[in-house]
Amino acid sequence: MKRLWVLLLIPLLSGCWDSENIEDLSLVVGVGIDLSKNKNEIKLTQQILVPPGYSLQENQAKLKYKNVTVSAKTLHEAIRDSLLLTNTVLTNHQRILLINEEVLREIRMEAIINQSIRDNNTRRSCFVFLTKRPTREILERADDGEIPSNVIYELKDNDKRTNKILPPLTLGQASSSLQSDGSFAIQAVDIKGGKLILQGAGVINDSKLVGLMNNKDIESLNWLSGSVKGGIIETAHHGKPFSVEVDKRRSRKIRTDLDGDHLTINISVAYTARLSEDWYGKENSFKESYLKEAERDAEEKVTRDVEKVVWKLQHQYKTGVAGLFRYVENQHPEYWEKNKENWDKIFSDADINYQIDLEIIDFGSKGGIK
Repeated sequence: MKRLWVLLLIPLLSGCWDSENIEDLSLVVGVGIDLSKNKNEIKLTQQILVPPGYSLQENQAKLKYKNVTVSAKTLHEAIRDSLLLTNTVLTNHQRILLINEEVLREIRMEAIINQSIRDNNTRRSCFVFLTKRPTREILERADDGEIPSNVIYELKDNDKRTNKILPPLTLGQASSSLQSDGSFAIQAVDIKGGKLILQGAGVINDSKLVGLMNNKDIESLNWLSGSVKGGIIETAHHGKPFSVEVDKRRSRKIRTDLDGDHLTINISVAYTARLSEDWYGKENSFKESYLKEAERDAEEKVTRDVEKVVWKLQHQYKTGVAGLFRYVENQHPEYWEKNKENWDKIFSDADINYQIDLEIIDFGSKGGIK
């Protein structure tokens, strides 16, 4: 009987036989990729968490992370070479991937993310960002000791308050888009006033960076692609500025029509909103006609902005990053199958009609003259 108990206890006593001390591991939270000064090499920077109480060099004593940078001809080689400088690297907790603009001008994005997609440990849900500055510079920008990768990761959550942020692009989504029409936009991150900031975006087509967008373009692209979750429409009426805060989307309909090979895309959206600021001294928000006038002014502002970004996409970048190809694919499958290789030209030649119906349902606690 005693022998039986010993046999039953052995599996329990073995416990975490393969466990390792966290101090012996390098948990990667962010990765940056730049071109190297060494010919035909790329530079990999890994941001690694430092366990509390673990002492670094004197000048890094208060930091919660360390950056390890190595150059090599491939990313996998760079990862292995980083083990000459730090402990075993684990990417299971990687939150962001930063890619410098120059990299995507010279090397296809498919190649840059190839190792990460093949690696089962790298999370497909980590977010991809573009940088104008070297990624190492971005990953060194600590604000009050905060971990830069975490700061960037959390900034994306503000997309419900401002429509100047693109929907987050995950590593998995980037890979999927590269396999479909190959055209999409990447949110960019920069440094302004000494702080990390989401600013601008890059346009990817056929796996290469083909253009850059400013925040105004992002705002308009979000309206076009139906990605607006909130934010402000700023315009003017009676010669004075006013703002409308987007509440929620009521509907979005897209119809694609073909006349021979010519494509027309009709987009109609409807949102509710709140009059959040009005500088007009004779405001009368209690009057329905006044709110209707404000709705019309805001609608015209959005429509003008969308028309501008459509022109840029069609004539400057010559590619459609708003995902509209999916509606052609679904509504005209035979046409799509026959012409999908020419999508950029079809999109650039298409007529795109955009209509927005804005309904102001609230004007806050102040309504002006009654």
